[in-house]
Amino acid sequence: MAGSDSVRQSGAPGQPGAPERRDSPARVRNPEGDGVARTGGPLDADAGADADADADADADADADADAGAARVLALPVGAKVALVALAAAVAVAAAAHLAVVFLHVAPSNTLSRQYDEQIDRYIYPEFEQNWKLFAPNPLQQNIAIHVRVQLRDEDGTLRETEWVNLTALDAEHIRHNPFPSHTAQNEMRRAWDFYTGSHNDEEQPTGSRGELSETYLKRIALLRLAPGLDADVEQVTRVQLRSASQTVAPPPWSNETVDTETRYRVLPWWPVVTADIPEAIR
Repeated sequence: MAGSDSVRQSGAPGQPGAPERRDSPARVRNPEGDGVARTGGPLDADAGADADADADADADADADADAGAARVLALPVGAKVALVALAAAVAVAAAAHLAVVFLHVAPSNTLSRQYDEQIDRYIYPEFEQNWKLFAPNPLQQNIAIHVRVQLRDEDGTLRETEWVNLTALDAEHIRHNPFPSHTAQNEMRRAWDFYTGSHNDEEQPTGSRGELSETYLKRIALLRLAPGLDADVEQVTRVQLRSASQTVAPPPWSNETVDTETRYRVLPWWPVVTADIPEAIR
């Protein structure tokens, strides 16, 4: 036939003259029926697997939540009432605490003036707020608290101990400790601030908190001193405290000149009765 030589037929794949076969993504039927073939590959399969995993995780979370709710609902009526009462008590206590702290830090008003004494008794010394860490007047002194006591020996003789640096004892518990306690870091310092804020230079109370601050400071001092005391703490008849204050020296590059001499503030002797001794060391 004329022109038959000009027509070349393709053979089957793998036979001479057959075109090279290339792999292509699998063609899948288009569910939308628009006649356009869609392709699917490994990425589509991975996406589907991730979606299934997320769905399973959500289902498990929902199942756990349902199981927890079922356990709560299965509790006896008395237990449910107790849980509700506990939650209500915690909420009321938190709200009351925030309200008292707000009245303490807020500007003076009718309500805070009317309940000033009750607010102070709740706030001091544990929850007091102050701004000594911040400008314009940050604390620039190292203050150490010392204590000594008068003891009555078994034969009735009175003797005084040497001064003990309570601040240094606290520092030993803080230094090289990655998780120092709040007590070691702040209790003694806040107790001293409480005292100085409620007494004048003649060591006289300036308000209703004065006697409370003395009692608080006395009890903390005895609690700190008791482990190293060479006698029973109930033999203590009087206690005396003092502060040793030293201004922080300026850095080497500063031209400022300050007096770094240590100055002492010595408090009077306070009598000690059984009620002043914390139960933990009796």
